[in-house]
Amino acid sequence: MIDHNEASAILSQMVAIGRTFRVAGQRGQAHELTGTKLGFLQQLRGRDVRLGELAHRLSVSAPVATRTVEALESAALVERRPDPQDARACLISMTERGRRQLEENETRAVNQFAHALADWSTSDAVQAIDILERLNGHLIEVLQGPERNEAAQAGLGATNNNGNEHEA
Repeated sequence: MIDHNEASAILSQMVAIGRTFRVAGQRGQAHELTGTKLGFLQQLRGRDVRLGELAHRLSVSAPVATRTVEALESAALVERRPDPQDARACLISMTERGRRQLEENETRAVNQFAHALADWSTSDAVQAIDILERLNGHLIEVLQGPERNEAAQAGLGATNNNGNEHEA
């Protein structure tokens, strides 16, 4: 088990990474999708989703989800259509323009990231991926709270999500 100082150092590094991505996003806002808008489009890849499900998957409030979809809709990146299973509800779909914008954004970001990590070996990348996957699993436990973790350990039906359901 790690000690308090090691946990603190990991949290500090995570904060620095978050700050780096936030600043990079702010600098690139003129021509790139960032933040919640990017997350919504990523969630819409290959499927139509209700607004409430998008909010849940990205852990945002209903008003934030509504404003985000409205902004994406006004940019013609998504569209709403009736839910065939429930006429009272609507599904959010990514448009072809949204797919292109998402692909361009991701390609640009991956290329920049690959360039920044040019001195890394494949072994370095594999090790980082393994550690980040483990870290994300533990962070999900933190988000679930102690009650759900205790129930999962007791086998009371709570599941330990490995990140597949709540990607951001």
